[in-house]
Amino acid sequence: MNSHNDRKIATPCTASSLQEDLCTQSAALRPFPLRDRCRWTIKIVLIEDHPVVLRGIQAVLAEHDDFEVLDQVSTAVEGLASAGRLDPDVVIVPLRLGGTLSGIELCRSLRAVCHARVVVFTSFIREVEVEVAILAGADALVSKHAANDLLVKTLREVCQAERSGIILGGLERPAALGRLVPATPLTHREEEILGLIVEGLSNLLIANRLTVEVSTVKTHVRSILRKLGVVNRRALLQEEG
Repeated sequence: MNSHNDRKIATPCTASSLQEDLCTQSAALRPFPLRDRCRWTIKIVLIEDHPVVLRGIQAVLAEHDDFEVLDQVSTAVEGLASAGRLDPDVVIVPLRLGGTLSGIELCRSLRAVCHARVVVFTSFIREVEVEVAILAGADALVSKHAANDLLVKTLREVCQAERSGIILGGLERPAALGRLVPATPLTHREEEILGLIVEGLSNLLIANRLTVEVSTVKTHVRSILRKLGVVNRRALLQEEG
């Protein structure tokens, strides 16, 4: 995973100079600026375009004092703007999101605007979707069918300093996790197109979505398949047996 996995949670401050020293030491280990104060509260931006799911997540988080929802939005554009402005600890996103930006592409785009952990909350559990979400930079995936306490546990765990690797809350670990490891890093556009392929879009629909020629999409698809070491789309999307 990228260097953001080294992120630390600062020790809460007290009047004790020892605690203050611990906070300072923790800050020195972080790859990005220390927040205004050391605290336990996990700051969250919530992106979800289904009102019922949104209300459900809000209700779960409201039951716990260590979560604070900074903002809740329904589109990728709003989510990126909110995350960039508020710099939360965690951003919760769906795997599939309405509009012109997929949830998978949103995972990647969030890396450019904030230092937050990205938790994908999804009802789609195909192995390839898990793989591609990880490739796009997700820190955790949680099934919408999982118990509420599993979402809470994942949100806390994903922020822990000692945590390493992807967290799969309520999801089966793919039989060949890491199957889609590119020999050469995918470009921004290739990651975008890969997310759309996983969503089931044809080359024509991808071209329409991105406002490019179909031939351009085909060129990118060939490059994606070559870098991932798979022979065709079917091999990319098939489940490991």
